[in-house]
Amino acid sequence: MKPIARLSAALGLVLATGTTALAAEQTATLEVQNVSCITCAPMVRRTLARVPGVSRVALSEGNGTVTATVTFDAARTDIAALVRATTGAGFPSRAVQ
Repeated sequence: MKPIARLSAALGLVLATGTTALAAEQTATLEVQNVSCITCAPMVRRTLARVPGVSRVALSEGNGTVTATVTFDAARTDIAALVRATTGAGFPSRAVQ
Protein backbone atom coordinates (compact mmCIF):
# COMPACT_ATOMS: atom_id res chain seq x y z
CA MET A 1 0.00 0.00 0.00
CA LYS A 2 1.31 3.45 -0.85
CA PRO A 3 2.21 5.71 2.09
CA ILE A 4 -0.49 8.27 1.22
CA ALA A 5 -3.13 5.54 1.13
CA ARG A 6 -1.99 4.25 4.54
CA LEU A 7 -2.16 7.77 5.94
CA SER A 8 -5.67 8.27 4.55
CA ALA A 9 -6.84 4.95 6.00
CA ALA A 10 -5.36 5.76 9.41
CA LEU A 11 -6.91 9.25 9.40
CA GLY A 12 -10.31 7.76 8.53
CA LEU A 13 -10.01 5.33 11.44
CA VAL A 14 -9.09 8.12 13.86
CA LEU A 15 -12.00 10.28 12.72
CA ALA A 16 -14.46 7.40 12.92
CA THR A 17 -13.25 6.47 16.40
CA GLY A 18 -13.43 10.08 17.60
CA THR A 19 -17.02 10.45 16.38
CA THR A 20 -18.06 7.29 18.22
CA ALA A 21 -16.42 8.46 21.45
CA LEU A 22 -18.21 11.81 21.37
CA ALA A 23 -21.58 10.15 20.92
CA ALA A 24 -21.24 8.31 24.26
CA GLU A 25 -20.35 11.38 26.34
CA GLN A 26 -22.85 12.30 29.07
CA THR A 27 -23.07 14.75 31.93
CA ALA A 28 -24.45 13.98 35.39
CA THR A 29 -25.04 16.21 38.39
CA LEU A 30 -24.43 14.79 41.85
CA GLU A 31 -25.26 16.28 45.24
CA VAL A 32 -22.36 15.28 47.49
CA GLN A 33 -22.70 15.33 51.32
CA ASN A 34 -20.16 15.63 54.18
CA VAL A 35 -18.04 18.25 52.44
CA SER A 36 -17.12 20.15 55.58
CA CYS A 37 -13.44 21.08 55.43
CA ILE A 38 -11.04 22.81 53.09
CA THR A 39 -9.61 19.52 51.81
CA CYS A 40 -12.96 17.78 51.22
CA ALA A 41 -13.88 19.37 47.87
CA PRO A 42 -10.49 18.58 46.29
CA MET A 43 -10.83 15.00 47.54
CA VAL A 44 -14.26 14.72 45.91
CA ARG A 45 -12.86 16.12 42.65
CA ARG A 46 -9.93 13.67 42.65
CA THR A 47 -12.18 10.74 43.55
CA LEU A 48 -14.52 11.44 40.63
CA ALA A 49 -11.68 12.22 38.21
CA ARG A 50 -10.14 8.79 38.91
CA VAL A 51 -13.26 6.91 37.78
CA PRO A 52 -12.41 5.40 34.37
CA GLY A 53 -14.20 7.31 31.62
CA VAL A 54 -14.55 10.62 33.49
CA SER A 55 -13.22 13.53 31.43
CA ARG A 56 -14.31 16.56 33.46
CA VAL A 57 -15.39 17.39 37.02
CA ALA A 58 -16.73 20.82 38.03
CA LEU A 59 -17.69 21.55 41.64
CA SER A 60 -19.92 24.16 43.22
CA GLU A 61 -19.70 24.37 47.03
CA GLY A 62 -22.21 25.47 49.64
CA ASN A 63 -23.26 24.67 53.25
CA GLY A 64 -21.61 21.29 53.69
CA THR A 65 -22.63 19.97 50.29
CA VAL A 66 -21.08 20.11 46.86
CA THR A 67 -22.81 19.95 43.53
CA ALA A 68 -20.57 18.02 41.15
CA THR A 69 -21.12 18.22 37.41
CA VAL A 70 -19.35 15.24 35.87
CA THR A 71 -18.77 14.62 32.17
CA PHE A 72 -18.06 10.99 31.37
CA ASP A 73 -17.98 8.35 28.64
CA ALA A 74 -21.16 6.30 29.06
CA ALA A 75 -19.48 3.33 27.40
CA ARG A 76 -16.93 3.20 30.24
CA THR A 77 -18.87 4.20 33.36
CA ASP A 78 -22.29 5.24 34.65
CA ILE A 79 -23.91 7.39 37.31
CA ALA A 80 -24.08 4.50 39.77
CA ALA A 81 -20.28 4.11 39.58
CA LEU A 82 -19.83 7.83 40.27
CA VAL A 83 -22.10 7.60 43.34
CA ARG A 84 -20.24 4.49 44.56
CA ALA A 85 -16.90 6.28 44.18
CA THR A 86 -17.85 9.30 46.26
CA THR A 87 -19.70 7.22 48.85
CA GLY A 88 -16.72 4.88 49.20
CA ALA A 89 -14.49 7.90 49.84
CA GLY A 90 -16.75 9.05 52.69
CA PHE A 91 -18.86 11.50 50.75
CA PRO A 92 -22.34 10.03 50.14
CA SER A 93 -23.93 11.39 46.98
CA ARG A 94 -27.03 11.13 44.87
CA ALA A 95 -27.84 12.05 41.30
CA VAL A 96 -30.00 15.13 40.86
CA GLN A 97 -31.99 16.27 37.85
